[in-house]
Amino acid sequence: MTAIIESILTTVRSEIQNLNLTDIANDHVHIQKVPSTRNFLVTDFPAILIVAGTPRHNPSQGTNLRDQIEYQVGIYIVDTDNQNQTANRNKYLSWYEAILKQFRTPRLAGVDTIVNSYVAPGLVVDPSWFEAGEFHAGITLWFISWETRE
Repeated sequence: MTAIIESILTTVRSEIQNLNLTDIANDHVHIQKVPSTRNFLVTDFPAILIVAGTPRHNPSQGTNLRDQIEYQVGIYIVDTDNQNQTANRNKYLSWYEAILKQFRTPRLAGVDTIVNSYVAPGLVVDPSWFEAGEFHAGITLWFISWETRE
C-alpha cells in the first residue's frame, strides 16, 4: 500500500510537470527528502524541489469515524542566479504564480482521502540563497485528508 503522503508528493509532481513551465524539463521536477541542490550540476538547473513537511492532526475536525490529518508539502523553485538582480526575474515570477494558481483548488485529483487544500505563499526570493548565488523561492501547500480510524 502506498503511503498517502507519497501519493500526494507524486501527484503534486505530475501537476507541476503538466504546467510545462518554460525552461524546466519534467526530469528537473524532483521529490526529495529535504530540499537540496548539494549534488546538482549546472545542467540540473533550473529545477523544482518537492518535499514533505510536518503533518499535523487536527482533533477538533473530522468525524467519529475519521481523523483529519493535514499534510504539508514544500515547493522550492531553484536556479543558478549568480546574484543577478534582473536576469530571469519575470520568468521566475511566472513560475511562482503558475504554481500558486495550480494549487488554489480545494481538491487533489487522484488522492481520494484529500477533501480540501490551501496554499501558503512563501518567500518570492530567499535572500540567504541569493547571496550564495542561487535563486530559491518557496511555496507551502497543505492537503487536508480525512482518514478512517482503525
